Amino acid sequence: MDTTLVRGRAVSEPVSVTDLNSIARRLLVNCDSLKDVWVQGEISNLVRASSGHYYFTMKDGGSELRCTLFRGVAQRLKDPPQDKEEVVARGSADLYMARGTYQFNISDLRPVGVGDLHARFEELKKRLMDEGLFDESRKKPLPRYPDTIGVVTSATGSVIRDIINVASRRYPCRIILAPAQVQGAGSSDSIVRAMSLLVRYGVDIMIVGRGGGSLEDLWPFNEEAVARAIHSCPVPVISAVGHETDYSISDFVADRRAETPSAAAEMALPDLGLEKRHLLQLVSKGDRALMRSSETAHRGFSALDRMLSPRRAKERLQQLMQRVDDLDEDMVRNVNMRCERLSSRIEGLRYRLSPVHGQMLISAARRDVDDAARRSDALMQGRLDSGSRRLQNLEGSMNALDPLRVLDRGYCIVIGPEGRPITSIDDVYVTDDVRMRLQDGHLLAEVKKRETL
Repeated sequence: MDTTLVRGRAVSEPVSVTDLNSIARRLLVNCDSLKDVWVQGEISNLVRASSGHYYFTMKDGGSELRCTLFRGVAQRLKDPPQDKEEVVARGSADLYMARGTYQFNISDLRPVGVGDLHARFEELKKRLMDEGLFDESRKKPLPRYPDTIGVVTSATGSVIRDIINVASRRYPCRIILAPAQVQGAGSSDSIVRAMSLLVRYGVDIMIVGRGGGSLEDLWPFNEEAVARAIHSCPVPVISAVGHETDYSISDFVADRRAETPSAAAEMALPDLGLEKRHLLQLVSKGDRALMRSSETAHRGFSALDRMLSPRRAKERLQQLMQRVDDLDEDMVRNVNMRCERLSSRIEGLRYRLSPVHGQMLISAARRDVDDAARRSDALMQGRLDSGSRRLQNLEGSMNALDPLRVLDRGYCIVIGPEGRPITSIDDVYVTDDVRMRLQDGHLLAEVKKRETL
């Protein structure tokens, strides 16, 4: 930054008022010790603007603090702020740029007595948290299809009506109300007794709650006795205390926390309509899979039928007969070649040996030739007999597998309207047209009557 000399000292170049206010505001809003602060004082100079925002001063014996209470926060308060009221405010420090004024933006505002309740709330919350009562690992899962729901709330409030309305719309089931005092002295003991009664009755799930209210109104659900009763409850507990922005100790201890009693009922009960739609989708998916399997099987049976048709059997038989002829020709050719080689050898020996020995050798060779010829004939005959028997066996197997052979004995094949063979009377209906396959043709018939055996 450029500097100039003023009376012998170096000073920074001047900044605008807006820049200075912006720097000051950043220092305020970024200071951790000025965030989320509780301040106690008396309200004075209260003004409610047409926008719904409140502007006032909080003061004590020595200082004043300019405060802003914006409409959104004010709408959540049970009672609007009043002049000369002693309050405890929660908020953070800020600076209003347009005027350069320091102010306190309020996020919560309570009468002075509520401040003590808040301190007790925070102390109990920390102690129970340290004991592990809020741990997720200790929370029980909710049953998917509960038969009986127990409700701990006032018998005259809207909570039980809201839960009954949700149940009648989503999943009608048995709802048992254990009336309890949910506000005022003795209410925490009343809530604990109602929970114990529902446990003895044997409910599947429990909803504990009430409608919205101030911190004092909701205080029974911040009592340690209620928190420990919820924690030790053998069935899952849903806490439905106050409204969406209200939190209680019961909310932290319970197995589930619902923003409203209606939301608690929706959390505890399945949507029967949605379950039915899901089931129908599964059935439809199974039908499609079954249809695909049926089509695949039909294609396989059709291919097998084509393979076992008389024309295919005849072609296979002709191929086997041709193979036997080829083997016969190969055998005769091999025997002739061996005889020729032996004859050539005999002729060669005849020229090399003396007449006596030659005659003896020739005689022996002739015997060998005769023996070889006999063995060859026997081998060839054996191969021919084996090939003939194999051919007969194959022909018998083909005839046994031929589905049309049974037609020669007076049977027929009945084909249904969809072109599939009928194996049961349940495959057709009365007045259906069927086609009967006989040995020499087809007959068309109409089903007049179905009779079981």
